[in-house]
Amino acid sequence: MIIPELGNFEIRKNAHGECSVYDLIAVVGGQKDPCNVWKHLCKEYSEVLTFCQNFKFPGRGQRATPVTNKEGWAYILGLLPGVMGKKYRESVAKLVLQYLDGDVKLAAEIADRNDNQEHLEWLEARIRSKLTRKNFTGVLKARKVRGRGYSICTNKIYLGLFCGTAKQLKASKGLREKDSLRDNLSIAELNQTAFTEDLSGKRINKVDAYGNDKCASECLFVAQKVADFSKNILSA
Repeated sequence: MIIPELGNFEIRKNAHGECSVYDLIAVVGGQKDPCNVWKHLCKEYSEVLTFCQNFKFPGRGQRATPVTNKEGWAYILGLLPGVMGKKYRESVAKLVLQYLDGDVKLAAEIADRNDNQEHLEWLEARIRSKLTRKNFTGVLKARKVRGRGYSICTNKIYLGLFCGTAKQLKASKGLREKDSLRDNLSIAELNQTAFTEDLSGKRINKVDAYGNDKCASECLFVAQKVADFSKNILSA
């Protein structure tokens, strides 16, 4: 793997995508004697060995070389001496703070680095669904929905659209109970859900529904209508 931006330095990589630790330390870590740096790390932080295995690259005179994957390199990089290790630790600390603060710039930076059309369309749908969800729960609050009423209304929408509650949909997708269902919905499912929540909020206001039971009933009514409409369009 040749990196022109780093002076055409070469980082050896095997068929499994694991890279030479020596090359990574020399090129990315800026260390002139990577073998000794690695020996020092192994002595001071023996756990690094659990992230690596020895591999002999093809070619005359090649010896067994420690290789690691991206996760292993991220761990090793944080232990490196000198400026590079310090910069890495500072950048990780900044990243954690951004995550804890819910900094939307972090999401924007990630999106800017991603050129996958499908990924970007999913992100757009997910953000739109979050905004719609916020408006929908605002309507429910104003209409005296309380406690479990929010999850009941949501499950009525899932039942009407996808014939299953949140728990059942998670199971069908192989998700754990603590996993976010919406983070695992497809673009079409996100758009359908957002559309239905928006219509449900408008319907609840129009019929002047109040309380958990009546609002949940209207949510199911709207979801079933949306599902029927989608089915008819697709079968026409």
